[in-house]
Amino acid sequence: MRVDPLTKVENLFCIGETIRYVCDVAGDLGAIRRSYHFSPIYEEPTSARTQIHAAGFDPEWVALYERKEFRRHDPIPERTLRHGAMLAWSEARQMGTNTPETEAYFEASERFGLIHGVGLPLFGPNDRDAYASFDWGIPLEEVPAEHISLIKALTRAAQTRVCNLLDQDKRKASLSEREAEVLQWLAHGKSRTDIATILDLSPDTVKTYITRIYDKLEARDRIAAVVKGLRLIYL
Repeated sequence: MRVDPLTKVENLFCIGETIRYVCDVAGDLGAIRRSYHFSPIYEEPTSARTQIHAAGFDPEWVALYERKEFRRHDPIPERTLRHGAMLAWSEARQMGTNTPETEAYFEASERFGLIHGVGLPLFGPNDRDAYASFDWGIPLEEVPAEHISLIKALTRAAQTRVCNLLDQDKRKASLSEREAEVLQWLAHGKSRTDIATILDLSPDTVKTYITRIYDKLEARDRIAAVVKGLRLIYL
């Protein structure tokens, strides 16, 4: 028997799996690009520590967006959260005054075909807000209304579930100074090799630290480890 997606979300117990599930369902409903952005409390939605799960985007765009000096000029998440409801990327461009940097951001996104997408504001308990985006590659009015309604409900349910999982985790995991350093760089999207170079360690040593972090936080993947780990420091 097929499980209702909303019921499925309510019964997931892994933060990373919850976020990925929403994006996978959106993909099944025709969204060719999906992303979920989870930020530490009181930080901008384009913060370098914002954790992003993205699917369907051009790898070159992903690499560009990972650059914090580029990402911070993306005005869409902040404008979507301020708007308080689903907002088309094209509409977000018309909200407020664009700086040369934000105009450069929009021009770059257009070169990668990011034209018809929408942003969704996600408001969670205890000021844990997030942002999600979906792009069907066609104008929103051509997307079945029932698909949009399901994505809205499912994404909001997922944000609530992620926040509840964080609040249910009352353990006081203690990370060593070096483990905390590795976690910080994981939060900035750095690879194991990158971290090894930054900290002047071998990749195998960094792998060991990452394994320890996963074990201490009872995390199954990078997203869960970073979100749960940053809770100890920022959330």
